[in-house]
Amino acid sequence: MKRANLFFALLAAAPVLVDATGQSGTTFEHNCSQLLHSFHAPDTKVLLAQYVAKGANVTFPHADPTCPQFVISLADMCRLRMNVTTSSTSSVIVEAFMPTSWTSKGKRFLMTGNGALGGCLGYGDMAFGTSLGFAAVGHDTGHTGDTAAPFLNHPQVVEDFVWRSIWVAGKIGKQAVNYFYSVSIKKSYYMGCSLGGRQGLKIAQDFPAEYDGIIAASPAHDNANLLGWEANLYTITGPPGSPTWLNLSHWNAVHQMVIHQCDWIDGVLDKVLEDPTKCRPRPEAILCAAGTTGDSCLTPTQADTVRKFYSPMYGNNGRFIYPRNNPLTREFLGFAVQYGGVPSFISQGWYSDALFNDPSWNIPDNFNLSVVDYDASVDLFGISTNKTDLTHMKNNGTKLMVYHGLGDSLISSEHTFLYYDSVRRDMNTNLDPFFRFYPISSMDHCYTGEGPWYVGGPVQYSVDGALSIDTNNSVLMRMVDWVEGGTAPDSLLGYTLVNGTVHGSRYHCRYPYQTVYKGKGLDPNSPSSWTCDDHMI
Repeated sequence: MKRANLFFALLAAAPVLVDATGQSGTTFEHNCSQLLHSFHAPDTKVLLAQYVAKGANVTFPHADPTCPQFVISLADMCRLRMNVTTSSTSSVIVEAFMPTSWTSKGKRFLMTGNGALGGCLGYGDMAFGTSLGFAAVGHDTGHTGDTAAPFLNHPQVVEDFVWRSIWVAGKIGKQAVNYFYSVSIKKSYYMGCSLGGRQGLKIAQDFPAEYDGIIAASPAHDNANLLGWEANLYTITGPPGSPTWLNLSHWNAVHQMVIHQCDWIDGVLDKVLEDPTKCRPRPEAILCAAGTTGDSCLTPTQADTVRKFYSPMYGNNGRFIYPRNNPLTREFLGFAVQYGGVPSFISQGWYSDALFNDPSWNIPDNFNLSVVDYDASVDLFGISTNKTDLTHMKNNGTKLMVYHGLGDSLISSEHTFLYYDSVRRDMNTNLDPFFRFYPISSMDHCYTGEGPWYVGGPVQYSVDGALSIDTNNSVLMRMVDWVEGGTAPDSLLGYTLVNGTVHGSRYHCRYPYQTVYKGKGLDPNSPSSWTCDDHMI
């Protein structure tokens, strides 16, 4: 029997713990601590089992510096940490946060996603899940730290990163939850953003039967083309000091230029673009006077950089690779990671340590369009996550919610529109019963933004003021309503958070409907001032 099949056959036969629900706090704490010795599963070693009180500061003394160092517990819970061996050269760290309120809150399971190059557990999302009564699980994608270095000459670690870790963590996480509570999980959910969004699409495409509801935000799928686009941004901007490079002040000026040129299109001057596809930035509007330079204007060469920045990327033989950047370039995650004059550490790490296994390989000296073609042709362990036939998911009854910020400075939201349209075209069916996509007009990458970006999704809870917002409106609980109540959300309610307080809200309509302002004089911060228009269909 193959190792993977043996693992899951044995897993299904694992014993069940005496009921841990409905007991006194002392019994719950005792049963939690006993997991260190009582919980057994194939290829799994329990590293930690401890009771954590609500409000406690949970620290991670052995965490990599690139990962979170602590999280505030949002529920009385049992914390279980495990090491699951996935091959002779790889393993995955899996943690489960299991709250005392689990049975009374619906017996729900939540798998959380990762970000960037993985290597860090989604403790924030796990804590948020427990506050809603979910037993929440996370994992490290099979390596430690937000770096690609562990991929070097370790293909099994790469395979864990691409798909196996999310599969194994889900299996062992569910087993641990069922074992601890001695009550079967009622419904299973997944949520993640960025890399976590790609992981969500991977689940939807390859093993949707594992989950009843999947939330995939700002997905980093179509890996080869996405990373090629990121790497190409360096060839457009060049390093700091080069004639093509823009400093942060320049990008601030570009941001204000876009607002001036395009904010009016949706009828409200709020620094939010409801339909960025109608915005075509014209950088010549902020050219410096002849013979001068400055941080608030552009040279002709810099203006050309901006034009290329806001243009689609094409490769060898005219192949379309990736759409343009989103028009707004606000403060300024994208500058720090992708277009500030330093090659993307995500693209750089993937190419050098996973694709080529050559630590001397670097983007400035070695990147060209053929690299993108080669990466796509190899498609290590199916990392592209591009499948458009979701029939298996549809037939299983699994629901998929995707949302993407239209101000995303790291991943172009236009690519998510393309994916949705491709699924609709290739399946030739109405997707609404099982797949809905929500453009979030003001949101940057996963969180933050000028307008009503907060929707209660992955990595958002930790923003100041987020926990004061009604969790029933969160995207996670809207998914629960869809799965368990049959109420499919036509829109998501977004909130504008400024210094920890709410300054208005707005419904974000599902695509292909568009959020449209009803008319001059209405309060743009009131959801009733907007409607879902079907003119895009």
